Amino acid sequence: RCLAFQCPLHSFERAAVLTARGRLWNSTFLEEYLAVTSVELIVRASVSVTSSIKNLVLKDASTQIPVSIYLDPGAAVAGGVPWWVILLAVLAGILVLALLVFILWK
Repeated sequence: RCLAFQCPLHSFERAAVLTARGRLWNSTFLEEYLAVTSVELIVRASVSVTSSIKNLVLKDASTQIPVSIYLDPGAAVAGGVPWWVILLAVLAGILVLALLVFILWK
């Protein structure tokens, strides 16, 4: 998803450095791109100035940067729930249900 933002530069001398940071969580990577191990994003940025100065010239007002994102293999593999935990939960549920039926019957 793209996000556009503006930041006013009220006063600066000759140069300004703008830094944008973003995060892509590993779980988002797993949900959106399950079958791939890497994604390449193209980050596009452009600068425009609205000013009363007539002879203002911008050099390199737009750029694009490729960013490669790789899946963390250690966090990617979810082992799942062991079968004995599921069996134990089902037996405990049946036991609690039988106990409730017995108490309500009495």
